[in-house]
Amino acid sequence: MKYFFKKWFQIFKGAVSRFFQDNPWKHGAATAFFTIFSLPGMAIISITVASYFYEDTVVREQLITQIKLLMGDASAKQIEDLMGQAYISDAGIFLKAVGIGTLIFSATTVFVSLQDSLNYIWRIKPKPKKEAIKFILNRLLSLAMVVSLGFLILVSLLADTLITVLHDKVFTVLPDSIYFLAQSINLLISISLILLIFAVIYKVLPDATLKWRDVWIGAFITTLLFVAGKFGIGYYLGTSNLNDTYGAAGSLVLLLTWVYYSIIILLLGAQITYVHAKHMGRTILPNSNAVAIKLEEVERER
Repeated sequence: MKYFFKKWFQIFKGAVSRFFQDNPWKHGAATAFFTIFSLPGMAIISITVASYFYEDTVVREQLITQIKLLMGDASAKQIEDLMGQAYISDAGIFLKAVGIGTLIFSATTVFVSLQDSLNYIWRIKPKPKKEAIKFILNRLLSLAMVVSLGFLILVSLLADTLITVLHDKVFTVLPDSIYFLAQSINLLISISLILLIFAVIYKVLPDATLKWRDVWIGAFITTLLFVAGKFGIGYYLGTSNLNDTYGAAGSLVLLLTWVYYSIIILLLGAQITYVHAKHMGRTILPNSNAVAIKLEEVERER
């Protein structure tokens, strides 16, 4: 037990040290900025995917409900407004194609930005001769990530639907403790989806070869930090007077603050993943499309 705590103390100490050295505030701010522009496209594509199995309005309501649980009412309202203002023009094939292309480009930009940040943290960069190919592959990979969000919304929707049906048909004649257990299972499913999202981001997004054991440990710790910190940032956003300070832009500032916090937690989790793998004698290596880089301080010779 003593070794366990000593080991994780060293890992967290090393991760926090690298975290501050790598200027996470800049990477977090850049990704949060791109996220605001990506949200409408991400939402529309995710809803479109899930709508093949459920009614469009039901999927949209479920997405907003999940956002409210994570970010609060103000941020959910801001995202709902952004979704309402985003549409694809029907005025001709050309304009429609431009609209779809713009939608996909904007929706995938946040994942490309996040990939750059993770590559930097793990000291990896794409090979210069393959930049054009990498650009296309990155966009396709990011699009796949957005589409997968649609399936995650579908899973969440199915879980909520099952709980509702069981409540109406079964739980009304069973003790309240059974219903509480079902709600706890539903909450566990939501947390598991968050864990899965972090795991997929760490495994698939960077140009790295990473063992699943390191992925799951990093994703698990990131999920714990995210869920625990959600209450802290939620309390801050709920008690702060950002709406009074920023006026009409208050809800947008609330959304930016939440996204920025989430990215910072994800980057800290990436540092923990890196340090843990190194502590266990494993190295995060670049894949075939990337190379490892080394940061070195060099003083000017006099």
